[in-house]
Amino acid sequence: MELAIITVTVAQLFDLGTFVRMIAGHGPEAETNPIVRYLLLDHGMPTLIVAKIVVLSLVVAVVAELAGRSSQVEHRSTVAAVVAVAIVAGLVGGWSNASVLL
Repeated sequence: MELAIITVTVAQLFDLGTFVRMIAGHGPEAETNPIVRYLLLDHGMPTLIVAKIVVLSLVVAVVAELAGRSSQVEHRSTVAAVVAVAIVAGLVGGWSNASVLL
């Protein structure tokens, strides 16, 4: 389970790092997610970074809590689904940000 949590964290930080770089180079117009663009324009980069870290912390906490109950089959499936979605979301977000940079 530790490897899953580390992988989720790395994928999400990849997304965050490429986002910060993309915005520095291309401005807020480069962001295609309207929620993220709203947070960035109305509340600034520091608030957006804090929000990303808070959501990541929540996902890690949910995974850790459900993993502690992994003796039940439905919890194992839920943990796997949450981890998979978080990893894919981080990688797709990071990739789309990186593609703007290239």
